[in-house]
Amino acid sequence: MSAGSARLPRRTLRAGSRLYRIHRAVNDAWFLSSGSGRFDPVGVAGRGASYWAEGALGAWVETFRTRMLLPERELDERRLSVATLQEDVIVCDLTVRRALAAGVTVALTAGGDYSAAQALADGLQGEYQAVRRRLRHDLRPRIIGIAWFGDVEPDASTRAALPPTDTSEIPEDLVSDACRLFGYEVLPDPPS
Repeated sequence: MSAGSARLPRRTLRAGSRLYRIHRAVNDAWFLSSGSGRFDPVGVAGRGASYWAEGALGAWVETFRTRMLLPERELDERRLSVATLQEDVIVCDLTVRRALAAGVTVALTAGGDYSAAQALADGLQGEYQAVRRRLRHDLRPRIIGIAWFGDVEPDASTRAALPPTDTSEIPEDLVSDACRLFGYEVLPDPPS
């Protein structure tokens, strides 16, 4: 994949754009995965990826995937964070047909084997801030996800350069949309 990385399409995410993420309340919104995620740069020491979406519903699907029955407490333990980009960001765009010229197929962004996507992420370090891709759990497929690269243990200046976030409880309208559109069910917690 690295030989074709020069031909990978670019996209500019404009300042003011918002990214969404659902995460455990005990973790920072910018918590980085380092080894188990599709676009984790596993071959680059100290680097990881933080998984976001271009909409709140994408953040839901990215988090819960095919876990269709969710206990209420699972939602209570999570938060929705919204990051607002303060400046334009150039990303590698795997959502456009031109990506095929670099060898990108649906298998890279939706297949069960993450090794090729992780190798691509390794090659993109220092060239792109993030990868834009379609989320595999949206069968239409229209929901867009962002894998944002960063240091697994950022220092204060690196952390300060990240887009600011606004974090809140998961809104009821998002829960309703996820249940109606995808078939998720939220189960009440048993009485204590």
